[in-house]
Amino acid sequence: MKVVFDDARPNESRLRRGLRWVAFVTLTGLGAVGIIGIVSYGVFASDVPDFKSIDDYRPKVVTQVFSQQGELIGEFFRERRIVLPYKDIPPRLIQGVLASEDDRFFEHSGIDYVGILRAAVKNLKAGRVVQGGSTITQQVAKSLLISEEGYKRGSAKKLSRKIREAILARRLERNLSKEDILALYLNQIFLGNQAYGVQAAAQNYFRKNVDELSLAETALLAGLPQAPSRFSPIKHPKAAKGRREYVLRRMLEEGFISQTELNEARDAEVKIFLAPDYARNTTPYFTEQVRRELLKRYDENALLEQGLRVFTTVDTERYRAAEDAVYNKLRLVDRRQGYRGPLAHMGTAKEQASFLEAYSRELKRLGRDTELKDGELYVGLIRAIDEARTNISLSIGTREAVLPLSAMRWARSVNPQKWFEGALLSKIPKSFQVGDVLLVRATTRDRIKSDQYAGPFMRAMPTDPTIQFVALEQEPNLEAALLSVESESGYVLAMIGGYSFDRSEFNRALQACRQPGSSFKPIVYAAALDLKHWTPSSTVLDAPVTFDDPRAGKRWKPANFNVSFEGEVCLRYALQKSMNVPAVRVLEAVGLGPATRYAERLGITTELKRELGLVLGSSCVKMEDMVNAYSIFANYGEHVRRRLITRVIDRDQRVLFDDGYYKDPWAGIGLKVDRAKHWLEDPPERIIDQQTGFLITKMMRNVVEGGTGTGARAVRVPVAGKTGTTNDSFDAWFIGFTTEITTAVWVGYDDYVTPMGRYEQGGRAALPLWVSYMKKAIKKKTGEFKAPPGINFVRIDPKTGYRARGDTPGAVLEAYRAGTEPKEYVAARGAASPDEFGLTDGKL
Repeated sequence: MKVVFDDARPNESRLRRGLRWVAFVTLTGLGAVGIIGIVSYGVFASDVPDFKSIDDYRPKVVTQVFSQQGELIGEFFRERRIVLPYKDIPPRLIQGVLASEDDRFFEHSGIDYVGILRAAVKNLKAGRVVQGGSTITQQVAKSLLISEEGYKRGSAKKLSRKIREAILARRLERNLSKEDILALYLNQIFLGNQAYGVQAAAQNYFRKNVDELSLAETALLAGLPQAPSRFSPIKHPKAAKGRREYVLRRMLEEGFISQTELNEARDAEVKIFLAPDYARNTTPYFTEQVRRELLKRYDENALLEQGLRVFTTVDTERYRAAEDAVYNKLRLVDRRQGYRGPLAHMGTAKEQASFLEAYSRELKRLGRDTELKDGELYVGLIRAIDEARTNISLSIGTREAVLPLSAMRWARSVNPQKWFEGALLSKIPKSFQVGDVLLVRATTRDRIKSDQYAGPFMRAMPTDPTIQFVALEQEPNLEAALLSVESESGYVLAMIGGYSFDRSEFNRALQACRQPGSSFKPIVYAAALDLKHWTPSSTVLDAPVTFDDPRAGKRWKPANFNVSFEGEVCLRYALQKSMNVPAVRVLEAVGLGPATRYAERLGITTELKRELGLVLGSSCVKMEDMVNAYSIFANYGEHVRRRLITRVIDRDQRVLFDDGYYKDPWAGIGLKVDRAKHWLEDPPERIIDQQTGFLITKMMRNVVEGGTGTGARAVRVPVAGKTGTTNDSFDAWFIGFTTEITTAVWVGYDDYVTPMGRYEQGGRAALPLWVSYMKKAIKKKTGEFKAPPGINFVRIDPKTGYRARGDTPGAVLEAYRAGTEPKEYVAARGAASPDEFGLTDGKL
């Protein structure tokens, strides 16, 4: 039998086995790739933001702070963004963005392959990158990742970042409408000048809301997303203008605008602003303190990212009045200290020419080179001084000016011992030299003439009407602080912590601890009225006395400011005239322990020295504590908590905090009712009785009516207050209140190296500043302080405190607790001294 073998079958079997192996390997590989892809997707997608609807968009937004009147006074943010719904975004802006960024946005599904190809062709022809291929959806995804992760990680050129960006883009296209994606884009993107989103950009660049923009402004804004730095109208105005014209051309090509509209927008002038800094420019010291208080309640992320709306107590009109008062009055006090010398000296002609050229360029950059604007500050270089030394010729950039002696008579050398009026210049000192650089203010002949110290030197001024005059200025070394509170509500109306927030952010109204001088006396006198049951007629001896200080191992002999003594005087007179020796005797009678505890009850939080000098202000105190104590007097013994923040609302309109006053004129009726209920449940704490509060107030009214605080009468409403001056005039105070407002003012140097002039008492240095502010802060006429129940009035002799007779000269009406009125009468004219009547109540 013959056997025949078929070789095809073994070959076919091997082929099948090979194919099966290839299929197995392929499927295994694909499976592995699939598994890796699934795992990778899970890894990369795990921390990618998940947007199921537009409501999931919770970006970082700006916290805004508002004044009583609703004026924006501060913003805190990591990204300045104000979110707008799609319906509130102007169609023209949407058209401009689509035309310039993604004209096929409503046609593609997140990735535009046609756009990528078109961009590649254009870039190839240009030989450089002139157009990108990213869609708006892709840009939104990238921006969201940067906002979520930070710029470094969110914009890293890594495959992982691209994968995560693609995942997010697909999620957006799958879950959101095109309008929602556009809304995300226009609210999310960074547009330069500290702005995120189109509303913030419109406000920062143009000081407008986005719906108020012109076509030219709209086109400029629409051109920024591609490269906000490269097309910045602030840093690169030419490039920004070119980009704006490109957007306008694209809008014309897409049929969104006409040729006429393009021409008008292209030729329109667009005014650009730097991003506003509301926190520094409006009410800086107050807003900074609000920021500190918010951080005590909420964490930093909530403050900087969650878009809180914070309503405060500050009155911007009063704050500006306080700023003006500090700026104007502090400069006058600083002048009285003397002139500290020029800003610099240019010794050679070359140095002078170089300086003037540089300053001229700076004036031109600021748009101030055409003329010297009246009232504004400039820097001038001395070119010549006339032979009579009555006029200085200055160069201010390319312009010329004259500084006459009559506009610089205050500029004597610094000497705290000299009386200002007695040391006014009669000729320009030789310390002024050609080449000196001076700070000057543009002024007029009439304004110089109105200066009370110009005097006969007006005749020495040039008569040429074309001459520009300037007055000598200097930046004050002195500092000042002001704190003004509405007594009834505790609302802080104004808070100035120094001459300039830019120069020093240190808030002297809250942070500084300064010696109060005689402004501390009312606290001790109130203790005598309350704890010792003294009356305004209680007498103390004003005579030389020496005290031993065992702790210091020294003897101390207090003296009055005028270095004279008047014998026995009543309490009201001693406080009215701010007499030191009687005040020390009052403290001795009250006792150091009871007096310090009493001060602490009134709100003094700093450590008080247990020494008799305490009544003269030897211990440092904080201004806010002194305002607290005086506000208790103004409220007849009730302590109303000081308030800066009235209400905090989150981004979802939920009230997080409310502490406003129920009579707040800016609150709605419903809110007033709610606050009134809370006020009844938690009323102000009573610290001292009503009668004591009124009596010390009445005694401080006497200070203003006939004592060291008479200057406060200029506000033309009843005022109670007290001046304060420390040894060597290192600190000058005035704290005063009307029936509505309590305000404290301090003036002095930050250090204790150089004192102010020996004549710079509280009534001269601080009180004029207080008056300047209060004249504007008092918005309506207020009546006299009304006596509470239990107070009777008696006509007395103001110095002795005895009851007045019909013929007693200078008799006044004084207040007493019922039953404590003086019974003895002052001696009739020509009769025996009232001492023989034996008044002993409170007498030392």
